[in-house]
Amino acid sequence: MQSRKPAQDDVTRLFREVVLVLGGVFAVEGTDDRTIRRVARGLERCYRRARQDPGPTARAARLQPHPAIAGLLRLTEAEGAQP
Repeated sequence: MQSRKPAQDDVTRLFREVVLVLGGVFAVEGTDDRTIRRVARGLERCYRRARQDPGPTARAARLQPHPAIAGLLRLTEAEGAQP
């Protein structure tokens, strides 16, 4: 039986790729320092949770994500629904 929890090195590789993508976007498109720090803090919390607890994360009900972000979230939901 296959485990649903990815290996920690897979989590780390994916995290690094996400950070590099965001860093590239910020470098090319530009943004303020405050936004970069907020994103970095949020990513750090996500990474630490992923390394500690593979359980589901709570969603913020009051915020509606950008449609492109919502599409990415649907992708992860579809992956999580597979046996």
